[in-house]
Amino acid sequence: MTDSEQLLDIEQAARFLNVSETSLRRWTNSGRLACLRVGRRRERRFRTADLLSFMESQPAVQSASDPHGRMLVDGVAVRHGSHLCGLYDTDEGRIRQAASFLVGGCRPGAVGLLVAKPDDRERILAALEQSDPLARLDIEAGRVVVGEYALTLEAQLDWWETRLLDATAAGASSIRVVGDIQGFAEVVSWEDVLTYEAAYDRRIAHRFPLVTLCQYDVRRFSSVAILDALKLHRDNFPHLPELVLA
Repeated sequence: MTDSEQLLDIEQAARFLNVSETSLRRWTNSGRLACLRVGRRRERRFRTADLLSFMESQPAVQSASDPHGRMLVDGVAVRHGSHLCGLYDTDEGRIRQAASFLVGGCRPGAVGLLVAKPDDRERILAALEQSDPLARLDIEAGRVVVGEYALTLEAQLDWWETRLLDATAAGASSIRVVGDIQGFAEVVSWEDVLTYEAAYDRRIAHRFPLVTLCQYDVRRFSSVAILDALKLHRDNFPHLPELVLA
């Protein structure tokens, strides 16, 4: 059997494309990606030729971080520097949105940064492990970095910058950032939140090979506040609703 005819199981195929197994199942179920079914359990097997053909059919998505400066986030091609505003209206939506954004994005050469309140962080990491059996290895390898919001916007910007410089110095070429703004809004004013978002976009978002998701609980903020937040996240609009509504 030649290399192009090798059959990969779903875990190997996910590593090959640097995506989650959930995405592979969705793509095969919809017919976007060819696979073979083997054995009594009808398990999926993939030919490398089919995986390569799938990659070539989507030139903006050669891998999780490609020469065009894009990464694949839950099956959606998102360019580096994108600064997204994620909206949710339930606690379950918050956890699901963050875990879905991070899943499959912390393989060798990639890093995920997560900032949220401690209880939420634990629930997000648990959901990440449930969605992606390899996530525990990523966490143990330090490819998932967690933190809590600082008490000032300057301190928080410094935290992001330090962690991102560390990640890129270590060779990371694909970085996903998730921050739940609720934790920050509890220690600074709303005006400071907006100033922080604008400063993050200017100082951080476009300097590194990353995509950022800032989460907002629509139960805690007024409609005017949410509109203000959306104005500072103009990268949302090409990606609604796949990534940013929960």
